[in-house]
Amino acid sequence: MKLLTYTSRIQSLYFLILFGIFSILFYLVLSWNVLQNVDEVLYNRKANLLAYLEQNPEAPYKEDNPLDDFTFYLVEEAAFQERYESYTDTLIYEPVDDEFDEYRMLNTFVKLHGKHYRLEIIKPHLEAAEMIGTIAITLGSLFLGLLLSFYVSQRVISRKIWGPFFEILEKLRLFRFDKQEFPALPSTHIDEFRMLNEAVNELTRKNMEVFESQKQFIENASHEMQTPLSVIQSRLEGLIGQAELTQEQAEIVEGIIGSTQRLKKLNKTLLLLSKIENRQFLLSEQVDINTIISRSMEYYEEQKAALNISVKTEIQNNLIVQGNTMLAEILVQNLLKNAFLHNRENGTVNIQTKERKFMIANTGHEKQETGTVLEKDKLFSRFYKQSGNPDTWGLGLAIARKIADTSGWELHYREEEGLHIFEVDFG
Repeated sequence: MKLLTYTSRIQSLYFLILFGIFSILFYLVLSWNVLQNVDEVLYNRKANLLAYLEQNPEAPYKEDNPLDDFTFYLVEEAAFQERYESYTDTLIYEPVDDEFDEYRMLNTFVKLHGKHYRLEIIKPHLEAAEMIGTIAITLGSLFLGLLLSFYVSQRVISRKIWGPFFEILEKLRLFRFDKQEFPALPSTHIDEFRMLNEAVNELTRKNMEVFESQKQFIENASHEMQTPLSVIQSRLEGLIGQAELTQEQAEIVEGIIGSTQRLKKLNKTLLLLSKIENRQFLLSEQVDINTIISRSMEYYEEQKAALNISVKTEIQNNLIVQGNTMLAEILVQNLLKNAFLHNRENGTVNIQTKERKFMIANTGHEKQETGTVLEKDKLFSRFYKQSGNPDTWGLGLAIARKIADTSGWELHYREEEGLHIFEVDFG
């Protein structure tokens, strides 16, 4: 989730929570205030009515006049409760509207002209529910409009403020050490972003120096190692051809020559892995995967015949991908080598290409139990070997994974029906 979206959602969520709390408090306060105002009107009406009747005893207040808002009920002295007042809500049927309307009623006891009465005074509730609802809806719509305006304006302003930051991220995302070009970071008047630019430039400069130094060291070390290893191998081979050695001595020299050859291959392999990691290969070629598979299969005819391995192929036409031809060949050859080298007598190898995918499946070696799943978390690690085969260093699958990652492909492993399946998804 992007930073702007995350912050906008958090702020909107907090705003909605506060809006909900505010709405409830607003409704309660408004309701209480309306009732207090109506009760005050009822109390003032009682005081004015009693004052008027005290001064005008001849006024006809005892009759139940429907035009009046008060009613006097004569009560016994024993039922008289001095200073009693009760404010309650009530519903009264209105024939004109044909509905029950809300009223506020005051119940109290009064003594008038020497007699005791219970007095009821009613006042319209001012349609409080409708009024409060209307106010709540109006204010709610207003606040929701403010929320929407705040959300949009905040995103527009934040996007403008954070523009240099996202531009810096995009520059860093596209930056490559092997191009030896400093990323052109945007200028900004914001101090924090200016400090970030300076830190990124300094970090980039130092890393480019380290990268170049490391690359030179690897290349120089590989070259310096390759030369003495070639000299050792050539002199040992000359020694076998010229000197009269015993059988035991000859076997020792041949073992040394074999070890020297392995060191030369290991040196070249590690150099290749380093170059892949340093992205020293162009990935702009059109690569025909089917042609590479067909050409690479010729190298394993001897292994196929020696173990009587059954090979099944299902190749679709025109599997063309974007990448580097040399790296694609190494990827395919390493997977094929893995399938034939770690196989058993009378085993099988299935090769398939379809829907921009290359899949190779093989039975395991003889010492491996059928259905055994390889350790996925270690399978593509360097120098990891499960079979114990002395002819491998455990670098083939590591190089294959690194090539796939560098080229933007995906390399997966799974076990299915006793077969070990490696699948490359070219996207």
